[in-house]
Amino acid sequence: MKISLIGLGAIGASYAALLNHNPDVDLKIILDEHRLKAYTEQPFTVNDTIQDFTYVSPLSKTEPSDLVIVAVKYNALPEAIDAIKHHVGEDTTIMSLLNGIDSEEIIGAAYGMDKMLYSLCLGIDAQRNNRSVSYGSVGKIVYNEKNGERTPRVLNIAETFTASGIPFENPNDMYKQLWYKFMINVCANQTTAILGANYRYLNTPDGHAIMHMVAKEVTAVAAKKGVTLTDDDFNAWLKILNGMIPESKTSMHQDIDAGRPTEVDMLSGVLCKLGKEVGVATPYNDMLYHMIKLKEQIR
Repeated sequence: MKISLIGLGAIGASYAALLNHNPDVDLKIILDEHRLKAYTEQPFTVNDTIQDFTYVSPLSKTEPSDLVIVAVKYNALPEAIDAIKHHVGEDTTIMSLLNGIDSEEIIGAAYGMDKMLYSLCLGIDAQRNNRSVSYGSVGKIVYNEKNGERTPRVLNIAETFTASGIPFENPNDMYKQLWYKFMINVCANQTTAILGANYRYLNTPDGHAIMHMVAKEVTAVAAKKGVTLTDDDFNAWLKILNGMIPESKTSMHQDIDAGRPTEVDMLSGVLCKLGKEVGVATPYNDMLYHMIKLKEQIR
């Protein structure tokens, strides 16, 4: 299978390393000209193993891939959409591993919703430091057609993921799963970014209580959008949290520590906007949004 991936952050690099060791996968990593030069000169490692990735420029003409995986940050999505254009053909499938609930529609507006598989990654605790990525748990990729149908392309990707050692699920309620992951990111990523807390402190009675208050606003908005999330779903997240490396940090916490812009616009930004549209108050997320925006300015 020909696969192109853009976004060599903690998550993208972790899955790219697994795909790269599958002899039946022709993997290309799309990098801008600046990163292309830097990554060629200095080795990239995942769990202390040097990766022999094949890097290509967005300007390079190439045959379309069977699968394009988008794993960039939300604020880099417009550039990524343009960068993958030479890798998308008539029969290409696109999978977005971004957090949030709107990246499929944003990419689909450019290339057609027929090319999109709904997807997310869950339970991965990867951390990146310069050109070194490490993880204790690679988690799993959850993906399927929006309606839950296991189409030939879903099965073909499953075969490749199995051979590559990538855990995955193809749930019947894929759209609900997308909202479920959204709930986790809204209640966990934002909380840790404000508190400067790793998973150890998130996984405490006080951490659980804060997340539950924030998650309740997600469930209320989701209900208005026809998606049912319950306390059972929240408790399922707590079970996943219990298996995360306590010293690891959420991606938003890592962004704050590194002085990078966060993905708050994709999380509480989107939720608060939807809340206004459907008549649901979101005071906790209104507060988190402005606190994180302010925290981005503090150096």
